Amino acid sequence: MNAVTMKAVTDWADCPFPFFDEPQPPAETPYFKIYNDGGHYIATRCIRSKIKPVPHKTQREDIDILFDSLYSAAMQDGLKGDALIAYIKAGMLLLFPDYSDMDGFIAGKIERTQRNLYARKKRFRRKANLNRWNYFVTFTYADDKQDETTFRKKLRCCLSHLHTRRGWRYMGVFERAPETGRLHFHGLLYVPEGEMIGTITEKTDYSTAQGRMQTTHENDFFQKTFGRNDFEELSEMEMKHGQTLNYLLKYIGKTGERIVYSRGIPTEIYRKLDDNEIVTEMQDFVTKYILWDDVISWERDIMHYKPIQSSMIDLICTPRRYGLTA
Repeated sequence: MNAVTMKAVTDWADCPFPFFDEPQPPAETPYFKIYNDGGHYIATRCIRSKIKPVPHKTQREDIDILFDSLYSAAMQDGLKGDALIAYIKAGMLLLFPDYSDMDGFIAGKIERTQRNLYARKKRFRRKANLNRWNYFVTFTYADDKQDETTFRKKLRCCLSHLHTRRGWRYMGVFERAPETGRLHFHGLLYVPEGEMIGTITEKTDYSTAQGRMQTTHENDFFQKTFGRNDFEELSEMEMKHGQTLNYLLKYIGKTGERIVYSRGIPTEIYRKLDDNEIVTEMQDFVTKYILWDDVISWERDIMHYKPIQSSMIDLICTPRRYGLTA
């Protein structure tokens, strides 16, 4: 064996394959996306993947606007299945009698609308379960104080100011009472300790809508500004049982109203997890991990969570989306 061959055998400095008995650098702790399903914290691992570009929104045409109006009216009347399709088709043919494939158009729009509704409900449920709430509120306007337009605008403005100045958080939906058609607002509210405005007083009176006596907890600040209101205290156990949440979701499905959110309510959070923080894994289209209840802290991980963090994690998990290499 000559000197050149001996050097090639003994000099392993440029060898790209490390020996198995040499110490290897520790694997980097992975990032996970974490949400709450109402009973447990669930995590899915962030993986590098190529994200398809989101298509630009197309301008809505007259036929789309008419469909949305007819679909909303049909849902409020409780129509489903063939009755829903027949109602929409009859209304569409009045203005578009020569449309070539009306049945296909209606079927596609119904499928898309129901898929979007499912996504809205899923987002609403995850936000409600992940965050903390201490009141279920109802606001109704009085005719001598507001009308529908000012009530909708001023209530949202008022809640927005309370969020900015006092740290309130809220999410809910405007809805019309089935008996009277009167507009009111149902929502979840988080009021930090010491940041409540007005005085809450328990009142008992007769409800003409329900036909019985009822007890409400009225805030005098909102009563003077808007009218009747009810601040019902919520416990953590009540939220876990989901009755309040299901009550709100029922309204979301009946109308085309947009859901009202305050800023800073995360749908999920991103953070690193160790193996000892995971209880077990399960398969639900993708691999999901159930976490121990004390892994996530409201004060540490959720209350002051900044949305920019999810963008940073997205950059780590999906670099191709930003023109970077994996």
